[in-house]
Amino acid sequence: MAAEPDYREFAPRASLRDVVHCVWTFEAPFDDAPQPIAPDGRCELIIQCGAVYREGDGALQPRVLFAGQITKPLTLYATGPVAVVGLRFRPEAARAFIGRRADTLTDRRVALSELHGAAEEDLATGDDLNAVVERAQSYIEERMRSRAIDAGVAAAVAAMMAGEEVPPSALSERQWQRRFKGEVGVSPREFQSVLRFRRVFDEIDKPGPPGWVEAALAAGYFDQPQMARDFRRYLGVSPRQWVTQRIGLAKALTVAPETYKKS
Repeated sequence: MAAEPDYREFAPRASLRDVVHCVWTFEAPFDDAPQPIAPDGRCELIIQCGAVYREGDGALQPRVLFAGQITKPLTLYATGPVAVVGLRFRPEAARAFIGRRADTLTDRRVALSELHGAAEEDLATGDDLNAVVERAQSYIEERMRSRAIDAGVAAAVAAMMAGEEVPPSALSERQWQRRFKGEVGVSPREFQSVLRFRRVFDEIDKPGPPGWVEAALAAGYFDQPQMARDFRRYLGVSPRQWVTQRIGLAKALTVAPETYKKS
């Protein structure tokens, strides 16, 4: 296990680039401090090769799990030295991978064995995280072999992430909302809210001390109190409390990989 926290992020294999946004690994010694996990609008396949995390309600997470969209506070506690592999899906690929409506797993972490009947030892065996990464990518490839991603939802997601106008749909507003939510896991409005919240972290990581008012405005909030409400909504803490709890995995998932050890 790593003597200090080590977070790495890299591109998936070429055959998965329409499905997986990125692959990441995280290794860290034991630290039982609370780690609030921020949403980023994407679902993930998580493989815990070291000690598994415990959630705030006391439940131990499965060793291999699918993590749905996050819209409520999720605080993790390490139970020992950790070694984690994560495969972060593109927002529009969630339903195709899990084989059911993505919103049925929103704010849930479900064992892959429960979801697909896969044995955790098939993916989580061994200390070589690179080997785990390769097995996990092969597993996703096999699952996606006969599944298609909704092109209309993919186009809408791309537009939202780029801050552009969403292409018009021939569906009624209600039908479109249901279709988007089924593929991504959250409504278009919730998805845009999460994207705005994530922009705050980009702003506070710029050189110099965090300026919360400036970060709120740059991210698209009307003012700092509106941003603070989203901190409570998504993380369960205030912005200043978040700074003190931004450690371990909570830090790794909100800092650019190239600056992780410098920040």
